[in-house]
Amino acid sequence: MSKLHKPAVLAALAISILFSQNARSASVASPPPSQNIPVDTEALDCRPDLALIDHDLDTNPAMRSRLELLILKARLLRDNRTIKGARKEGLKSIDDGISSAHQAEIDNPGVSWPWAMEGMLDLLKTQYLHFPAGMHYGKLASRANNQALALEPDDPEANLSRGLEDYYKPWFVGGSYVKAEKRFRKALLKAPKDPRILSWNGLADLALDREEEGFREIKKAAGLCPGNPIYQKRLLTRRPR
Repeated sequence: MSKLHKPAVLAALAISILFSQNARSASVASPPPSQNIPVDTEALDCRPDLALIDHDLDTNPAMRSRLELLILKARLLRDNRTIKGARKEGLKSIDDGISSAHQAEIDNPGVSWPWAMEGMLDLLKTQYLHFPAGMHYGKLASRANNQALALEPDDPEANLSRGLEDYYKPWFVGGSYVKAEKRFRKALLKAPKDPRILSWNGLADLALDREEEGFREIKKAAGLCPGNPIYQKRLLTRRPR
């Protein structure tokens, strides 16, 4: 190789190395297509905008975030009388969530959250379908909650889901406000700033005639999430929705 061509060759080699390094850096910085992007769910209940929820779902969030979003969407649509087709859309979200929860249980063996999410979704479907059509999903919720608590007895979402089951289940098949309140308290120890858990503590206290404590907790939950209509309605009524 002549001296005349060496600088050009060396320059080409340097450029090649630089592009190779940049390509490696880009591959580290950008997650592969199969890696889902997590959604910040810490204050999810405090921004219950349905359009924003749909946007977040369209971004292919991590599975746990996806389930949280679908549960929130179904809760917001459950009693909505202003949106045409709200019930149908809510049921679609629940079915999507149940299917996703089943996949999460397979993909995440030995952890409780997929089962807790399934329990919550099954309970929501019982509320959408009512008696007697919803009874089947009540049984599925109980099975999922048993599995979640067997895996992680102190998981706040598992205890919340079992508490909801105890709250809604008739007394003659084992339901109890006392049992529900104990589950909500246990969940609150692990997640003291979760507005949903805090609000349900308040509802359980109201059901047990502890009105001062109950309304204080419901008011605190509403203060944490002033934009969520569910918590605002609980300030005006005892109806546990």
